[in-house]
Amino acid sequence: MARAIPIALILAAMASPPLLAKPLSSAVEVEEESADARKELKKARRELLELQRKIKRKEIPSVEFEFNSAVLRDYSKTALDMVAELMLRHPDLKLMVFGYTCDIGSEEYNLWLSQKRTDAVKDYLVSIGVYGEFVKAKGYGEAHPLVPNDSEENRKQNRRVEFVLTTRWWHSVY
Repeated sequence: MARAIPIALILAAMASPPLLAKPLSSAVEVEEESADARKELKKARRELLELQRKIKRKEIPSVEFEFNSAVLRDYSKTALDMVAELMLRHPDLKLMVFGYTCDIGSEEYNLWLSQKRTDAVKDYLVSIGVYGEFVKAKGYGEAHPLVPNDSEENRKQNRRVEFVLTTRWWHSVY
């Protein structure tokens, strides 16, 4: 049987503002928050760019997978650990992980494989502390090659994982 709430409590609750209500932000406060978010994003993007430069100069191993598989090579975790550290230093940012393959295999298979690989990257980042809701993984297969797939060296360049940082919520991105 439902318990009756005394009318005096209902009237008292109606007369006072809710405890959890938050005052509306002024336009100045929203602009300041937005400026802070842009500043944080700019700083984090510089850090990510530096990480990518180190990978390109081979100071840090790139993110790679076992042949024809979504299993990360052990040395790939060095770069991913650094991406996770970046995300943990900037907890309001979101990370998009994009994966690509070369043209060996069917388009459908490469699309599936690239998605599995980006999922593996996300899973690893989450396993070391990155909040899963702040990471989106999308595989593009053999679409958007960096260079023509006409040699093994070029195919290797096209098999890649890219990271993009954003402050936007997913419903505004996807």
